[in-house]
Parts: sequence; structure tokens; C-alpha cells
Amino acid sequence: MNVAEVAEVLSGVFDPELGVDIVSLGLIYAIDVEAQSVHVAMALTSPDCPMADAIASSAAARIARLGGAREVSFEVVDQPEWSIAMADESALRKLGIMR
Repeated sequence: MNVAEVAEVLSGVFDPELGVDIVSLGLIYAIDVEAQSVHVAMALTSPDCPMADAIASSAAARIARLGGAREVSFEVVDQPEWSIAMADESALRKLGIMR
């Protein structure tokens, strides 16, 4: 398992309120893969996001299906604070936002 594989499976996890995947939104700040553990640092679209646990659980389940990781951990970070400017072009199109 490597960082690219983890990022790919995380692109299948969607923010339920926006309907856009968390990778395209720019919510994934770091992915660390070491031996048999994966650590993901991610932000939320809002500090009070009620779906934080659901998003992290969905992401952890997808990573576990890759195999090779005994431990999967998530850290929700608030710095730098997420903004829509962190989203990629595909996310902006899905949201109807143009740069």
C-alpha cells in the first residue's frame, strides 16, 4: 500500500452535504503510510461539521479494504483552515463555481 493508492480510495469518500469527494475538495492534508499503518490528516468544510465521524468511518473502511494496514488513524486538523480555494477544478465544476 502506498500514498497514491490511499488517495485513490479516499476519492470515493464523499462529503454528504456537498456531494463531492473529500480529495477533490482539498480536505486531505496529509497521508502517511508506514509499514502496516496509515495516518490521514484531514480538514472539514466546517469546524462544526456534524458528519465528521461518518466521513472518517467511511474513509477508514475503504482504506481497510485495500489490505495491508493493521492500523488506520485519522486526525482532524483545523490549520490551515479549509476554504473552497483548496478544491480542485472538478470539485468547483460540480459545485457550479468557476475560477
